[in-house]
Amino acid sequence: MAAPLRHALSGVVWLAMAVIYVPLIPAGVMLITPAFSAANWQSLLNDPQLSQAFIATLVSTLIATAGSLFIALGLVAALWPGKHWHRLSARLPWMLAIPHVAFATSALLVFAEGGLFYQYVTFLSPRQDSAGIGLGLTLAIKESAFVVWAIYAVLPEKQLAQQNVVLQSFGYGRIQRLCWLVLPTIAPALGAVMLAVLAWSLSVVDVAIVLGPGNPPTLAVLAWQWLNQGDSEQQIKGTLLCLLLLLLLAILAVAGLCIWKMWRRTLPDVSGVRHSSHHAVPVKTLGWLVPGCGLFCTLVLILLARGSDTAFTPYATSFSLGMASSLLALIILVLWLEWGPQRGAFWIWLPLALPALPLVFGQYVVALRLRIDGQYAAVLWSHLLWVIPWMLLVLQPAWRRIDPRLILIARTLGWSRARIFWLVKCPLLARPALLAVATGFSVSMAQYMPTLWVGAGRFATLTTEAVALSSGGSPSILANRALGLLLLTGTLFGLAALLSRLAGRYRQGLR
Repeated sequence: MAAPLRHALSGVVWLAMAVIYVPLIPAGVMLITPAFSAANWQSLLNDPQLSQAFIATLVSTLIATAGSLFIALGLVAALWPGKHWHRLSARLPWMLAIPHVAFATSALLVFAEGGLFYQYVTFLSPRQDSAGIGLGLTLAIKESAFVVWAIYAVLPEKQLAQQNVVLQSFGYGRIQRLCWLVLPTIAPALGAVMLAVLAWSLSVVDVAIVLGPGNPPTLAVLAWQWLNQGDSEQQIKGTLLCLLLLLLLAILAVAGLCIWKMWRRTLPDVSGVRHSSHHAVPVKTLGWLVPGCGLFCTLVLILLARGSDTAFTPYATSFSLGMASSLLALIILVLWLEWGPQRGAFWIWLPLALPALPLVFGQYVVALRLRIDGQYAAVLWSHLLWVIPWMLLVLQPAWRRIDPRLILIARTLGWSRARIFWLVKCPLLARPALLAVATGFSVSMAQYMPTLWVGAGRFATLTTEAVALSSGGSPSILANRALGLLLLTGTLFGLAALLSRLAGRYRQGLR
């Protein structure tokens, strides 16, 4: 490829990424500016809601993070390696395709006061959950599917399978093999995944609004409420609360790293003591544990949904935003992988590792300054900040697995860089690109705060309506909205799987 064209494409992709990630700058300025005033901190610390909100946030976050890790590692210890592990990985999209709000809605309709559970189990009465335990448990089950999927992606099964057989032949049990063999191998990638889960659990707003606790809410919801008020003092308190969430994220992340290092020093145990697994493991039951939660969620929503609601606008808006953002992100990312930097650029992953609330506020500030708030293009732009890193999480490993010998052969044949890109690399990325588009669509469908703030409340999506209806709307309409979320994302995941099979069938080498 000629040098001017190469530099032009590189400049275009850098410009696109800069436009998408520019809210990181006002978000940082927003957090730092009011933090130097002791009076602002005193006003925040004197708020009577802060202590209970902090407890609810800490409890729900710890349950969600530790619970998802415990479920995922338990499934790895019980099912890996073997056919049951592969079956579980094949069923994971049944859970991954369900948006968080849809899953939280099904939990609300089952376990809330007057829900299905208490209608049939009448001798029990719901207890007030002011500590956010229900929120944490729901997030733990939902996020465990993502953790298992990430472990499946990074676990070098062929390399470790032989070592696993050796340890098993020596009489070491499943937990010992997990601690000695699997965890040290996947620790760097697993640490990044758990950081993303921790950041998401700390800053989640839509699921916390659906499931509670309500008064006082979690820190993220409290900050969201304060930032939405017209009083500048309340907005400053909300800003400081965002900074407090960042500090809490750093403290919990450092604490988790210290626990890992302290535990790592005890391994391997060279005492020769074997803890064999004498008890039979219900592999079939465990293989259906996480996917079964997704099926149960779908069943609940189908039973409670009614066909009387015919509003079409939220479906059309959600679908158009999801498809537009995922396809646009795919184009940007493919060009970024080819003409962007080969190393570094860690800032791309910041939306996954930082609480979402300050980033959304940064987007809102930029949209106000440019006077584009309330426009469709602005909402689409706001979704890309989260769609881009999630899709890159899928595409980057596949891009790095491209055999360099194919590129070398193409170059020896005199092919240009552009021809190699279109005829060699893009076909090899067909199947990962389909999964990435489905993932980006699901991420876009789940965006609640950017749609409300940057869209100025003018765009009704299935997510925004489901969250609004959760506070006291009709259960049937609420189930309709959540079921619509589920059906749209599930249909796209199913279509991506079908097209992936066709791509593998009609293109040799992609099977």
